[in-house]
Amino acid sequence: MTEDFENIKKDIQEYIDARLELIRLHTAENLSRILSNTLKIAALGYLLFFILLFVSFAGGYYFGTLLNSTELGFLCVAGFYMFIMVIFLVFRKQIIERPIIKAIIKLFFPKFGDDEKKL
Repeated sequence: MTEDFENIKKDIQEYIDARLELIRLHTAENLSRILSNTLKIAALGYLLFFILLFVSFAGGYYFGTLLNSTELGFLCVAGFYMFIMVIFLVFRKQIIERPIIKAIIKLFFPKFGDDEKKL
């Protein structure tokens, strides 16, 4: 009888160890996915910033030649950015918040349904 209890105790300990290892692996996978996505977004943001900067300068000078005033050209580009900012402020939940929340949930729980079936 004590031998059965020892076997049960050993099995429970192995199960707990296996579950802890699974949790560690899931945590490492999620952290590496988060880090790689963060670095990817930062690199793309950096490149897009410079693209937008130079396109804005080009647009400012282009509109400046059309309007015969460099200042008015850059004012047109600034007005465009102000318009975009107002659009973002009005529709920030639909454009920014909801997609970010969905992306974070998908990032943290990519296989949630699959894991539930396996247990």
